[in-house]
Amino acid sequence: MRILVANPNSTGAITEACVTLARAAVAAGTEVVGWTNREGPPVIDSVHTDYLAGATLVSGLLAVRPAPDAVVLAGFGNYGTGAVKERLEVPVVSMAEAAMALATLLCHRFAIVTTTPRMVPYTEDLVRLAGFEARCAGVRAVSLPPLGEPRPEARAVVEALVEEVARAGTERGADLVILGGARLSPYAADLRRAVRVPVVEPVACAVQAAEGLVRLGLRQSAAGKFAPPPGPPTL
Repeated sequence: MRILVANPNSTGAITEACVTLARAAVAAGTEVVGWTNREGPPVIDSVHTDYLAGATLVSGLLAVRPAPDAVVLAGFGNYGTGAVKERLEVPVVSMAEAAMALATLLCHRFAIVTTTPRMVPYTEDLVRLAGFEARCAGVRAVSLPPLGEPRPEARAVVEALVEEVARAGTERGADLVILGGARLSPYAADLRRAVRVPVVEPVACAVQAAEGLVRLGLRQSAAGKFAPPPGPPTL
């Protein structure tokens, strides 16, 4: 089985981080290959960059040869997820959707912690679009520096995450937390050791969901919303 981990932005370091997390989560014998949206924005940090990423993501994935057995969209956002599901004939798993779906099996209400305060409204819209609003206790944020600036110490990031997890529990009643962004995923293991509630890391959720779909012979339905677009195929 070959799973393509597709980074919707153009930053190769984020692709590499996601591939490392994915390879640690898949079963023996599953090949994980990274792909970077080189024509996309360096980071998806707004509605504007979300839209910029979408079209090039679809066209780029259509050109991948050989075609993988499944595609994982390794970004916590929208960026044309529905369009990718329309155009590809293999299972397409959004890591955001996979994380939220798994969370509902494990908790009463989950919270999401994202990478910057300005992404809170964006993530709230994403939750509604995916149909999980009733199970989401709220979206909180830490403040990671922009890409290209020095990375903060891991300890400082984990401490900030612990604080937001505690607030989500006491103020919103969340009993599980989802890390809402690939840049936060590498801190999952340290955060789990520091808090009592389950911490869901979305890359691992998505690749395991993709594996399961391939083994079950399932993919997104082509009978409704994700039916192929009418007219001749275009890039």
